[in-house]
Amino acid sequence: MTAALPAAVPVTVIGGFLGAGKTTFLNHLLRTGNARYAVLVNDFGAINIDADLIARHDGATMTLTNGCVCCSIGGDFIETLGKVLDQQTPFDHIIIEASGVGDPWRIAEIALVEPSLRLSAVVVIADASRIESLLADPRVGDTVRNQFDRCDVVLLSKTDLVDSATIDAARTVIGRLRDGISISEVSDLTISDISALSRQKPAGRFRADAAPAAGASHEREFQRWFYQRQSSFDRARLEQALLELPSQLLRLKGPCRLAGENQTFVLQMADGSWSLTRAEAGKFSGRPGIMLVGIATAELKSAGLEIILDGALATSIDAQTDA
Repeated sequence: MTAALPAAVPVTVIGGFLGAGKTTFLNHLLRTGNARYAVLVNDFGAINIDADLIARHDGATMTLTNGCVCCSIGGDFIETLGKVLDQQTPFDHIIIEASGVGDPWRIAEIALVEPSLRLSAVVVIADASRIESLLADPRVGDTVRNQFDRCDVVLLSKTDLVDSATIDAARTVIGRLRDGISISEVSDLTISDISALSRQKPAGRFRADAAPAAGASHEREFQRWFYQRQSSFDRARLEQALLELPSQLLRLKGPCRLAGENQTFVLQMADGSWSLTRAEAGKFSGRPGIMLVGIATAELKSAGLEIILDGALATSIDAQTDA
């Protein structure tokens, strides 16, 4: 008698442009759900800050390094998936957070050809306050548009920050990208299990597309930038510095210390809007006082960024790069 094969593990890929709220949505799932998740995080930045921002949960969080996974389904990704599938106690679900410039469908294709995996859904998070301008932006519009090409559902985030006219405009501009695209507002959904977003019709096998051409690599279109100091920021100077950063800097995030504060904060900036929130207790322990990752368009000259942020340091003597 032939033993039954183990059930394929469902895979959900979460995509969305820089600053859309992917990690916030994922953390909501981890805090409210009861499933045992394997979370794989791909950050385009020079180091993987997003993995440190993932909430603690009963499963496992793993990083996907060596650049944008969607541009090259390489050894690190395959090796990490192998570790997940080799666990003695199987995971209930695998969630892959794509990089902010990545194409989530390119990552999802692995679940179409690997018998141990089953593609559950490709979810794209879209910032309701920015999606219309992002799609119209000649620098990033094509990258953003491609993220919606094969997704199963779009979740509008940050709807609490805008009026109904802006939400309607976001729905309209996304709806024009593809007939029948499913759009919901995150605030309208009570999702504690990612399986609730599962695609209605299973994806057929052997539908993976050809690998993207070398010229289409996100490594060519965008650049990473890393800023690390052993010091702390002066809050007032930091607020001024953030206003001075060039528009080519699309994303800035990471842990930092503030003078006079006895804890670590997380700085998040996208499209000129920024926030400082207290880091979860125990996170980033043993790290330098400031460790920020930036993602910018290819034409940005990064040397000026260091000058601007160095001017926000609490003391000049501490403004030394950690080797």
